[in-house]
Amino acid sequence: MARVEVDRRVAVERRLPAISVKSGRRADGYAPAGKSGEEVFVPLTQSEFDRVRYLRRRQKSAISGGVACFALGAALSRFTLLLPLGAIIAVLSLALWIVSTLALKSFLPGVEISTNGRRVELSRVHRDFVAAVSAAEA
Repeated sequence: MARVEVDRRVAVERRLPAISVKSGRRADGYAPAGKSGEEVFVPLTQSEFDRVRYLRRRQKSAISGGVACFALGAALSRFTLLLPLGAIIAVLSLALWIVSTLALKSFLPGVEISTNGRRVELSRVHRDFVAAVSAAEA
């Protein structure tokens, strides 16, 4: 895996070369990467995009399921086992959310925005993507 620095506007406007950042194959679309508020769009193949979408759904379902189980356990706390059971499921859901978040972070490239905010460094990208970016900037 390699690193590459690109113009932030190019990444936000989805004008990066259509080469997947993960596999180096022809990309089918773009997916957001980076922290909220600092997101850029990176090219991915359809199967890679499906994996990102699956991991994001797992994050959302883990949080909503954990909150719902804890709330249900609290609402039915007059039954002795439901509150602890709801808390246990909430903790397991939190663990699932953490695992999903770590998997998503390791799958997508790392995004670092420069101090002036005009450039973005993408890490953990395929070398063919780096070559395509270099060719496009030349």
